[in-house]
Amino acid sequence: MSQLRGMRFVGRPIDRAATLNIRKDAEKVKEIQRSESARFLVTHLTVKERGGAAIMSTTMDPPSIAWWTSEELRAVSMEAERGAIYLGPVVEGGPTLDAGVEGPVEAFAVDLSPFLSLDAAKAQASEEGRRRWTSGRELLTSSAADCDVTMAGLALALVQWSDRARFDGCTGKPTEAMEGGVKRQEIGGRGRTYPRTDPVAIGLIVSPDQTQILLAGRPGMIGMYTCISGFVDQCESVEEAFRREAVEEVGVRLASVELFASQAWPLGRAGSCELMVGCRAVASSMHITPNLEEVSDARWFGRPEVLTMLQGTHPEKLWVPGPYAIAHHLIQSWASGPVPEARSSRVLAQVGPAVLLAIVAVAASRFFSRL
Repeated sequence: MSQLRGMRFVGRPIDRAATLNIRKDAEKVKEIQRSESARFLVTHLTVKERGGAAIMSTTMDPPSIAWWTSEELRAVSMEAERGAIYLGPVVEGGPTLDAGVEGPVEAFAVDLSPFLSLDAAKAQASEEGRRRWTSGRELLTSSAADCDVTMAGLALALVQWSDRARFDGCTGKPTEAMEGGVKRQEIGGRGRTYPRTDPVAIGLIVSPDQTQILLAGRPGMIGMYTCISGFVDQCESVEEAFRREAVEEVGVRLASVELFASQAWPLGRAGSCELMVGCRAVASSMHITPNLEEVSDARWFGRPEVLTMLQGTHPEKLWVPGPYAIAHHLIQSWASGPVPEARSSRVLAQVGPAVLLAIVAVAASRFFSRL
């Protein structure tokens, strides 16, 4: 993953595998939650601070998660802990425990929306001064540590899913948390609801001669050009989805598609959790027909221009997503890769010296036969 340095939502700062059997023991989860090593990532789904549901962070530079204790939660409401979702033991980053308290830190996520009004939530943060409400997207693009961004993304994704899953989708009956809150079950019934992750195919389209890439503009993002992307449909592979998206968004048929890498994206459209599956593709031709209902523009870019966009020096202030996103790494991997040879050079290398001499001999004999 060295070539993907800077990409967010990678790594595993919380050991979720270690909780597999613990989650099934409700009393054990309660015991962990009551322990001195329990800490809480606090969210508020109605603050909508700069682009989405908010998490409490510090006001320091770089910012970090502002972890709460059980005592702090109870000061807001004695009921706040009941809705906490057990994330697992923290193995990278996290708060420092008091002297004598045995680790690791056990992480929980809790939403304060039912207990703090919007005004009260904002007032509490401003009164303390050391803490503030921060959206996941704002934390994503900040200088916060990768482990904090990943844990915040996980907390926000699960809290938002849990809030939407309070009623069973089939029966309409209320649900209750189970297995530490990572699943919900219909009260008095058997229906279960699980957190949802939507797969997205995102990819870089390269010209047939490998010298240009096709990037698209997005409505509302002035000057930004990025990769084509779209949700994977039912009964569709990622490669097939990307071929379809290329036709739908920019009218391009693809000669080949290969997988590149993937990135978790818990801050997806409409608050959903997404899995971005990166692809690299080669176009069948240079002809494009941008669908202006999907993109604001689409065009081919050569390597020198792409490098200025990556470096932030483009004369027209065009830019591409930062290293936090897989789109950046798809573009960067092409821009910093080997420069394709000229076609004539490739042909000479492929035919070899013996065949080349034979071609020259035939041409010479034809020339002298006309004299």
